[in-house]
Amino acid sequence: MMESREIKTGKFYYNNLFLDYIFDYKNISKFYEYDYRDIKSYKKRVFDIKADYDGEKRTEICSILENYNKKIGCGQKTLENIEKLKNSKSVVIIGGQQPGLLTGPLFMIFKILTILKLSNFFHRELEIPVIPCFWNASDDDSADQINNLNIINGEISNIKLDLSGFNKKTRYSDIDLPEDRLKGLIERLEDLLRPTGFKSGIIDFLKNSLSDINKNYSERNRVNITTFFSGVITRMFSDRGLVIIDPADNYLKKSSQNLLKFDVDNHNRISGLINSTGEELNSSGYHNQLNSVTEILDFFYCESGIRKRIYPDGEDSFKIEDKVYDKKEFWDLIVSSPESISLNVVLRPLFQDSLLPVLCSICGPGEISYFSQFRAVYDLYGLKMPVIYPRFSATIIERKIKKFFKKFKITDEMLASDEEEMTKQIIRKRMEIDTEGLILDLGKDIGARLEKLERVFLDIEMNISDSFDRIKRNLKKEIKVLNKKVYSGLKKQDELVVDTVKKIYTNIFPNGNLQEREINIFSYLNKYGFEFLNDIDSAIKPMDFSHKFLEIL
Repeated sequence: MMESREIKTGKFYYNNLFLDYIFDYKNISKFYEYDYRDIKSYKKRVFDIKADYDGEKRTEICSILENYNKKIGCGQKTLENIEKLKNSKSVVIIGGQQPGLLTGPLFMIFKILTILKLSNFFHRELEIPVIPCFWNASDDDSADQINNLNIINGEISNIKLDLSGFNKKTRYSDIDLPEDRLKGLIERLEDLLRPTGFKSGIIDFLKNSLSDINKNYSERNRVNITTFFSGVITRMFSDRGLVIIDPADNYLKKSSQNLLKFDVDNHNRISGLINSTGEELNSSGYHNQLNSVTEILDFFYCESGIRKRIYPDGEDSFKIEDKVYDKKEFWDLIVSSPESISLNVVLRPLFQDSLLPVLCSICGPGEISYFSQFRAVYDLYGLKMPVIYPRFSATIIERKIKKFFKKFKITDEMLASDEEEMTKQIIRKRMEIDTEGLILDLGKDIGARLEKLERVFLDIEMNISDSFDRIKRNLKKEIKVLNKKVYSGLKKQDELVVDTVKKIYTNIFPNGNLQEREINIFSYLNKYGFEFLNDIDSAIKPMDFSHKFLEIL
């Protein structure tokens, strides 16, 4: 069981644009198509989907999704949801992310639970089938994303996946690993997790997920890393009907031909629209998330798993590394090898939203910032941007941390400070004497006496201001030194405070980041069991957008 409470401290909101998106949407509403806070926007979106979406795609897409989800071991409810997608009234709620190591950080779970919760909510509100979908962004590349898993057990422990034999920029969908490497990963997790009543169930769950994927998908006992991610996710939410989409599927990639042609014909205009919107964001006091380069297309050609940039070389030719293709050769290459195409951050959402009848996209703070620059590109493509709904965002506060908050009277506002500043604040509260105030008063008193003495010498026309200036500078320096020494002494006397604050920041801001971006869900499932997912789900309230502290009772 847990209690949920709102926290508005800016440190939990990524950047100024996202902070305004949550609390002052009117300031940035012009950058988006629909007001995500208003139920009328979703009704308008349903109407727009009926007018704009090509319903003939449904049957073909459903066949692709059914084939993929069966292979990764989906449950019956997922298959039922895919069947519902054939209904001309049905819409999709979708969120996407690069595959993570054993689900990746907490925010991945928060995003999926948001998708599932909203799908049920809008099914009731709009009285139409609403399909929960997750886009496994396997076309991307970043070793850090797939090669890091942080577990917290008093301190943070990091697990890395052995990716030897692969370039750091290898596309996720091209990383096939020996099954033994993934077994070793699970064994390292088993070594790190403390003994609990749930531990064996967690390890069995992961081993069975790997075994099932290996049976259905692998060749020569090798497992694709993105498929393993999909398998773990689909089993974790097997009773909730989540539909997983992998854009590495060749049948899906073939559907992107019109989008690629759009980019080839308009890449300079696309870049201009993105960059001009970025300038407008900057002039409005925000940070532009994306700078687009006009000389590069918004998709890549992949060879041996490495994404390579495509450069227009004049009006009728294209360059990939040192090889130049005329227009016909280029399109022959693209059409004959759709598996080699990888979309960038600009085309990926356009592809998703033209492929599926998307009611709303569930997005994190970074994605919301990206989307602020995309509206004009959607318009150019003849497509409306869907509703951009902020995913659930939260920090898990365990009992011991909650006790520390109470004992040391830590307020939400204090969490805006760094670890050192919070330590100072708590020590000051605990001291009966305001040492810092006394030292500051000492500096002021000595400074006042110096000023008085300096005026005496000036009155008798003795100009020794240089000496007084030197004394004043040294005084400021010595006051600072004294303050530091006193504070250092107080810290030594109150090691309990120092240790407590360190534990608080390790749990709430691990590695100096938000908890949801660093810690893996299995840290908590090991303590509280898979039922913990239901507790988080219960804390997610539709149309409630602020960051939450989930305090475990």
